Amino acid sequence: MRLLLIGAFCSMQALAQVLFKYGSLHNDKWTLFFILGNVFGASSIWLLMMLYRLMDVNVALGIASGAASLACQLALSMVYKSWPTSLQSLGILITIVGIVLITAGGVPANGQ
Repeated sequence: MRLLLIGAFCSMQALAQVLFKYGSLHNDKWTLFFILGNVFGASSIWLLMMLYRLMDVNVALGIASGAASLACQLALSMVYKSWPTSLQSLGILITIVGIVLITAGGVPANGQ
C-alpha cells in the first residue's frame, strides 16, 4: 500500500510539472494548464496525507518528496529532451542516497 501511494503521489507530481511547463510555453494556454497542473498537484497532497497515516511523518515526507523530485526530473527530461549535466546527475545520485538513508533509518508510525 505504501509503495502504491508513493508511486501515485510521484506520478501526479510529475504530471503536474509537465503540465506547468507546457502551459509556460504557450501564452494562450497558460491559464488552462495552470489549472490542470494544480488539479493534479494539489490532489496529490491527499495521497501524502494518507502516507502520514501509515508511516512516520518525517520518513513519509522525505521519501515522497525526494522520489517526487526525481520523478519530475525524469518526466521533464523525457518530455522536453532536457538532460541533466554531470553535476546535476551527481545531485540526483545524492538524492537517491538520501532516500535510502531516510528509509533505512525509518521508525514505525505512531499515529501522530
